[in-house]
Amino acid sequence: MLAKLRLAKFALPVAFACALTSFAQDPPPAGEKPQREPTTTLFFARTGESLTAPYVATIHYLEFLEIRGKWIYPDIGYIDFGHGNYREYYIGGGRTLFDNKHASFDQELLYLGTAGPAAAGAKYLQPWSMLRVHFTRKFTNETVYFPYLPLNNAARFHQVIERAKFEYAVNRRWKLGAGYAGVKLAGLAWINKPMLTTTISTKAGAFELWLQKIPGGGQVELRYALIHTSR
Repeated sequence: MLAKLRLAKFALPVAFACALTSFAQDPPPAGEKPQREPTTTLFFARTGESLTAPYVATIHYLEFLEIRGKWIYPDIGYIDFGHGNYREYYIGGGRTLFDNKHASFDQELLYLGTAGPAAAGAKYLQPWSMLRVHFTRKFTNETVYFPYLPLNNAARFHQVIERAKFEYAVNRRWKLGAGYAGVKLAGLAWINKPMLTTTISTKAGAFELWLQKIPGGGQVELRYALIHTSR
């Protein structure tokens, strides 16, 4: 019985990923040959450190995803919060539901597992949403929200506004931003984490620096993004 339970825990994320890739294809119009969509590959890395002694790590984050047309799959990631007792990993995918000159909206569904002594083996489904708004050519907003939906008794429902960020493009390579992030844990008030940001884009990728208020002080976070498009 124990072996069957372990197999089921492994099979759920695998089956979830296979289902996404199986259905993530738009059929071509009748009588037309399917055209190969360009593939955009994205890699993200983040690291953070507290601004008060003893200057401990606050986050480590890695993510890899690919976009084919309007479909986003696979999306694979890892995160910890600078402690050795709790880690998250996830896999999933989704779709751009609309995209025009004024706004775009991406919706994904992720399977999220946890590891470490403080995790207690919690498992979640995570609907992940991102809204981008273009007020002008230079002034934009990007908001990311996701809840944690429990899949087992160890898991607890909570919500995250990962960023609600307004940015102004000073020039082609430099952006300045400010915004809000927050976490709502079960039974507790929202934890508010406002931030200031600056982003420099180079041929080697985009480097974004956050100065952010967190409980007990503040943190500095470096975010890196690399985007490559191929056919």
